[in-house]
Amino acid sequence: MQAMPPLRALQVFRHAANAMSFKEAAKAMNISQAAVSSHIRKLEAFLGLSLFERLTRQVRLTREGRELLTYVEAGFQELEKGIANFSADPYPDRLTVTTIPSFASRWLVTRLEKFQSLYPRLTISLIPNWHLANFREDGIDIAIRFGKGNYENLTSIKLLDETLLPVCHPDLVGGQKVTPEALTQLPWLLDDSDDMAGPWRALQETIGVEIPDDSVKVRVTESSTLVEAILGGHGISLLRYSLVYELLESGLLFCPFDVSLPADYQYYLVAPEAKFRSPKVRAFVSWITAEVQSVAASPGEHGTGT
Repeated sequence: MQAMPPLRALQVFRHAANAMSFKEAAKAMNISQAAVSSHIRKLEAFLGLSLFERLTRQVRLTREGRELLTYVEAGFQELEKGIANFSADPYPDRLTVTTIPSFASRWLVTRLEKFQSLYPRLTISLIPNWHLANFREDGIDIAIRFGKGNYENLTSIKLLDETLLPVCHPDLVGGQKVTPEALTQLPWLLDDSDDMAGPWRALQETIGVEIPDDSVKVRVTESSTLVEAILGGHGISLLRYSLVYELLESGLLFCPFDVSLPADYQYYLVAPEAKFRSPKVRAFVSWITAEVQSVAASPGEHGTGT
């Protein structure tokens, strides 16, 4: 059997290599910087090679160090995943959910009271942000992400197929449907996110006219901001149906042209496989899967046309 270096030394190497700093590794492991240097030297002596170049104010991985980090990182991730399968949940009465800000504010937060009424002993922590949780150190139980579902080393369950619609305040068009040519005369407010470039082109191809650049008055990368601007009557935008279907049903917003487009990204429930087996996450998945059925109805079923 191949002799192995001390696990502690490999752990120190992992932190130092990822941070490119012995000082940061010392902080992460709550040991002295001298102890970090000692562990690294012992690991280098065991392997018979240098893992770091020591520069004046920084360290840099050698070629061998970069190669070793690939194996060490993969090994620790597998070990952490395995331990998680057998570890008791330290916070069984607290569910921490993260999702993108627009979905959090426009859909999820208004419905969490329903979930809490079903599971009153659970405390919900909702964290809106764009960063994908690492699930190791941030305390996240489950994430709702808008993407393609390909999250490395994580399990993804599709939650919702998203649709895009041209939406405006009724007063912008006198509450009437308009022609494709009339759409080119309206002030457009665009979501400038990467996933919207394809649907924006597809919209123009579908309606058979090109919307000139000077019709685009505002570009943003956060859908909640667009919804507020549209509600204020400042223009028309291509928006995600999940964020506006209730506003369409209530008449606060209007779809002036009967067209809907599939979004490039979809909503996914994302977490390590072990997280999906915990009772609190299973309860949340069951609840939200049923709850999104109100969004899963086609736009035409809500009176906006198809």
